[in-house]
Amino acid sequence: MENPTLVDGVADLAAEATGPSSPDDLLRRLVDVARHHLGVDGAGALAVEDGAVRLVHADDEAVEEVERLQQLLQEGPCRDAADTLAAVVVDDLTAAPGAWPEPTARALELGLGSLLAVPLTSRGRTWGVLELYRRRPGRWSADDLAAAHLLAHVTVSYLVMAADRDEARRAHAELSHRSTHDPLTGLPNRVLLFDRLEHALSSARRHERTVAVLFIDLDRFKAVNDTFGHAAGDTVLATVATRAAAALREEDTLARLAGDEFVVLCEDLPRAEPAELAAHVRAVTSRLRRALAEPIRLGGTELVVSASVGAALSDGHRSADELLADADGAMYQVKHSRPEEHGRDRRDERGADRDADRPRRSARQLQRQLAGALPHHQLRVHYQPIADADGRVHAVEALLRWQHPEHGLLPAARFIDLAAGTEAIVGIGRWVLDQACAQVARWERELGGRAPRTAYVNLSARELVDPGLTAAVTTALRTHHLQPEQLGLELAEAGFGDPQVLPGLREQQRRGHPLCVDDFGTGPSSLSRLVELPVTMAKIDQSFVAGLEHDARRGALVDAVVAVATRLDLRVTAEGVETAGQADRAVAAGCHYLQGHHCGAPQPGDALSALWGG
Repeated sequence: MENPTLVDGVADLAAEATGPSSPDDLLRRLVDVARHHLGVDGAGALAVEDGAVRLVHADDEAVEEVERLQQLLQEGPCRDAADTLAAVVVDDLTAAPGAWPEPTARALELGLGSLLAVPLTSRGRTWGVLELYRRRPGRWSADDLAAAHLLAHVTVSYLVMAADRDEARRAHAELSHRSTHDPLTGLPNRVLLFDRLEHALSSARRHERTVAVLFIDLDRFKAVNDTFGHAAGDTVLATVATRAAAALREEDTLARLAGDEFVVLCEDLPRAEPAELAAHVRAVTSRLRRALAEPIRLGGTELVVSASVGAALSDGHRSADELLADADGAMYQVKHSRPEEHGRDRRDERGADRDADRPRRSARQLQRQLAGALPHHQLRVHYQPIADADGRVHAVEALLRWQHPEHGLLPAARFIDLAAGTEAIVGIGRWVLDQACAQVARWERELGGRAPRTAYVNLSARELVDPGLTAAVTTALRTHHLQPEQLGLELAEAGFGDPQVLPGLREQQRRGHPLCVDDFGTGPSSLSRLVELPVTMAKIDQSFVAGLEHDARRGALVDAVVAVATRLDLRVTAEGVETAGQADRAVAAGCHYLQGHHCGAPQPGDALSALWGG
């Protein structure tokens, strides 16, 4: 570069950009550099934000006044430069275009004769405008334009880098916030609650203080969703969160645990007599009750929300899980006590002895832990072969497992009903769909003609009526390059009682998926109802198959179920086949396929690949 003074100017901009300065600081430095290195009488810099120009800095009173007028009117050479992404050059303001008469007239009144407006452009947009003024009219040379463009390019490069840096910081902060806060209410979530609770317990033990936990469960909240819809339910939850938070001390923590469950953490309470601490808990509960008592307007309806509240106090040695479980148990006692004794909108405080509630607490704890099973990669899919009478594998059933960090590998029977009662079931179901499709595609590549043609995935009625199911299935098939007949959908007979299930089944049948009714013969559906169902396979429940070799009555039942299924044009699979005798008897009864340990135990896909490929 030939002009050493301009090199110094670029170095000044770089020094400004690499420090802790803001974008406005950089634009101020641009004005100073332009004034001292470009031989002009005045300079100004404007930022472009949301399509509008905003004055950042001008180094001359006359220039500042003209720039402010352009900002006010949102018209002038700076506006044109920002909009066209091209420099505006005016050698003589007395002959300037009539597009901006007021800024031009004011510039002439203040003794300004010529101007150059250079946009700071990058990524197809204008980030700011550098305006240069001279008092005498005169031509702006090619060197003038090149120098101004150089400073603009350098400056906008740093502005873009600063914007990218700020965006990365915002994204990181948002991601961090999302990982610890509930997206609907903005309250701390389970992760942050446990972190604060464990810290509070540790501090309480060191300083001989007390921690109180209040477990809040809204009464009859499911009826709100069922009656008014989930959007109204979200409004109720957000309103409850806002009102409850306002009723607490600044040092208290209100968290949303899951669904309509909230938890209040009151830490750093003084050690006192039980009666005094109980009085404090009652005072907090009363404030919460008053906060929730005001009706919530849903459209033209006013809804009054009540809650059941359970409380537990630390005793210096409990874990966070134990303390929360005690508060949960206290809430449960309130919610399920007889109305004439307690009713709704009540509170209860609990001590340490909770043996009677342990099974229920364990189930609720498992349900809460289940929410983190998928994001923490604890779920597994095993596959059990479905074979024909000659032992050839026709299909597989995808069976969900949970690799629990404390309890080991859990079968679906231990937790699937817990999942079905929460929103988690939909996300888990979609994950299983994708995993099953990926495994079928992998077998197809590795085993060719020996690969099972179809994988059956179990769906709950809730999943089947989910409006996003079809899109999820389509995405899984497209991602793994499968045909619809390679993914079967299986639903227990008991699920057919939901009237919304039939349209969902027909939609999946129309799309070409094999449909299977599980536990055939055990559900409440009538035969006339089954006639309507577009299923192609029925599975005889293993309770019929057990003892099939020696129990004539069970044999007669299997014969009858097979006869009914066959008349309904269904292929029949016998489940729970454990012995060769059971297999022979099931085949003799007319079953087309067999499933059970006699044909193969549920195993991970890789294990079956090794078995079939050997």
